Amino acid sequence: MAKGFSEGQSEKIAKEISMPPAIINLLSLRGLLKKEDIVEHLNPSLNKLPRPNLMKGMDSAVSILAEAVTKQRPVGIFGDFDADGITSTAVLYLFLQELKVPVVSYIPNRLAEGYGLNSKGIEEIYAINMQNTGEPGILLTVDCGISDAERVSEAKQLGFSIIVTDHHKPPKQLPDADAILNPLQPGCLFPFKDLAGVGVAFYLILGLRSHLMASGHWQGDEIPNLKSYMDLVAIGTLADQVTVLGINRIIIKAGLEVLSLNPKVGIRKLLDSSNFNGRVIETDDIAFRLAPRLNAAGRVGSAQTAVELLTTVDPGNAARLAGELEQANDLRKEIERTVFEDAAEMAAEEIQQGRKSIVLYNGNWHAGVLGIVASRLTDAFNCPTILLTDSILEDLQGEELVKGSGRTIEGLDLFEAIVGCSGLLIRYGGHTGAAGLTLCKKDIALFSEKFDRLVANNMPGDDFLPQLLIDRQTSIHEIADMDFLSSYARLSPFGPSNPKPIFSLSGQKLHSAKLVGKNHLRFAVVDNNCSLQGIGFGFGDMLPVVQEQSLMDIAFTLHLNSYMGRENWEIRLVDIKPS
Repeated sequence: MAKGFSEGQSEKIAKEISMPPAIINLLSLRGLLKKEDIVEHLNPSLNKLPRPNLMKGMDSAVSILAEAVTKQRPVGIFGDFDADGITSTAVLYLFLQELKVPVVSYIPNRLAEGYGLNSKGIEEIYAINMQNTGEPGILLTVDCGISDAERVSEAKQLGFSIIVTDHHKPPKQLPDADAILNPLQPGCLFPFKDLAGVGVAFYLILGLRSHLMASGHWQGDEIPNLKSYMDLVAIGTLADQVTVLGINRIIIKAGLEVLSLNPKVGIRKLLDSSNFNGRVIETDDIAFRLAPRLNAAGRVGSAQTAVELLTTVDPGNAARLAGELEQANDLRKEIERTVFEDAAEMAAEEIQQGRKSIVLYNGNWHAGVLGIVASRLTDAFNCPTILLTDSILEDLQGEELVKGSGRTIEGLDLFEAIVGCSGLLIRYGGHTGAAGLTLCKKDIALFSEKFDRLVANNMPGDDFLPQLLIDRQTSIHEIADMDFLSSYARLSPFGPSNPKPIFSLSGQKLHSAKLVGKNHLRFAVVDNNCSLQGIGFGFGDMLPVVQEQSLMDIAFTLHLNSYMGRENWEIRLVDIKPS
């Protein structure tokens, strides 16, 4: 986190833009050190989005799809099985459907087909398009394809026009597609490099709409309103854990408005199935309700179910599909629990041996939950984690293969560490925080040793123990002030690179402390006429300590509860200890 302003600097800018100095200081800690940057951050607006044609390959991609509109060429969308890929597929499917283009979608089965463009999917799209229209048409990849040069060549031989849209780091050899959209590809001048796959897909429909408007395709009010797609774009962006800054912040802000006012019927039914109580939708609702259920479809079932849910307009069908995703999510949680318990025991032994990373293999682990379990282990042990299981897809000249997923801690680029081990890998892909890989089973030990050396040499700092960084030592009077709270609300949406600020209060008496729910601590903080309610999820075990100790130090975030038109702010514990 950047070094923040002094109190004097904060007060100067605060006076110029009529904001509390504490808010300005919080923004400076996130690297916003110029008044114009602060003003822009506080006022995310769709009219500030960069032009689509700044993205390399956009003109070619739009030209191909415009021909599909005018000549009714069929389009086959090949997506990925995570929430980003699912929402990307849904966005493009719905927009092309709105343009009356013959369109089909295909999402590979995670267990049977694995990640990325594959022959089975290509052949299925080819067969459907040939049967329906007599030509292969256009193959459009979303959230994948940049590392699939061989499969792209295979598709071109069948006669497809090919558009690759992706956001993962490109390999040295790019696929020979007719158009590639990826802000990370060499020579791309697009000013923002951290779009999710669904962000790239959204920019494609933005570019296509602009092209069709300029060519006079629509008359008057026929022009599609792309804001209606923002709920899907926001979900995919937040689910993929890209930075919530710049363009992504604008996208998410607009998407949250759509989600709260007029979400798609499938999203409404999915919220209903998760016992959502009808309040204003926030980023946490996407992260902990919508994204896990969409991801569950691809982890333990068919991600095509989730695409169908997001694209249906039939409430009955949406309710049925939402129920299926709820069941898939319950199954996912049970499988995840079993794998985590097994892997955590193995990981503890690795750490005791002095390793700086965790690389674990078990041929019986379910491949669909390896990424999420790796993430939990990364948080638990504060080190990069890679989990591997048997690959049932293929072997390599008689060699048994394993595949897996990895996650990393802040400050360590997982993709670069994996690139450093590329000589031992059959294939790999991903980005800074997450990656997937395949290697020969016999090379697991060699890979583990080399990966650990690279991690040890690149660890951010010498102290690997997790630390809680406090953004601001505050007072009850400051955080209960309505001017502060109304300004604080403008800091959202929160997420990676723009986390919720963590405040601290020292020497506090926690009033009316009691246990609620399964293991939650409910309390209030009071200072003269100022008070705020607080809750500590999972902190119920601290009740005896709170009752025995007169004063406590607490670290917390602020949360706005909104229900039935009533709003109230509360403290949510992050940590607590006796003063």
